[in-house]
Amino acid sequence: MPTLFCDLGGVVFAETMQRSLDGWRAANGGRLGIATLADLPDAEYRAFQVGDLGESEYARHLRVRLGWGGTDEELVQIWNLGQGPVVLDVLDALSTLRDRGWQLVAATNTDPWQVRARQEQFGWVMSLFDRVVASTDVRSRKPDPRFFAEMLRSVPRHVPQLFVDDAPQNVSAARRAGLDGHVFAGAPGLLAACRSLVLTGS
Repeated sequence: MPTLFCDLGGVVFAETMQRSLDGWRAANGGRLGIATLADLPDAEYRAFQVGDLGESEYARHLRVRLGWGGTDEELVQIWNLGQGPVVLDVLDALSTLRDRGWQLVAATNTDPWQVRARQEQFGWVMSLFDRVVASTDVRSRKPDPRFFAEMLRSVPRHVPQLFVDDAPQNVSAARRAGLDGHVFAGAPGLLAACRSLVLTGS
């Protein structure tokens, strides 16, 4: 069966950590140790995403970076505001593909807090996927070739396969791993790329 490897944040979820940044600032008396979203990802966060840094260790690090005066529970609650709403037309597209016999595999750079939030709040969305390949489980992040090697494990290579992500560097890495790749720009384009792949491979 054809297989779609699909990013979550930025494709299935309209992920925006700006909500978290604004929430932390408001809860912290208008003060925050970082100015923009670009300041948030750092080496410690990347280590958190691949399981090299534990939850309590990362929380301590984040408290210092933000100058956070609240509790760890509040810190994580506001962090998970950044999950964003489900993109409904993408959800419809994924349901259509499932009905047409596609295997759906989620492929995501994530962290333990996001994993729990998605399962608790969006289990009905995650149930669409036959498998989830997460950086926390495979201990590597896109665009690392090791992530794609794990993602492709046990997947037949003779069937049409498409990788979709909103980050061009991840799509480029997928192509280097031998996959067809599509930079996400909306549900219609995603469906068109899937149709084109099946027609080309038929």
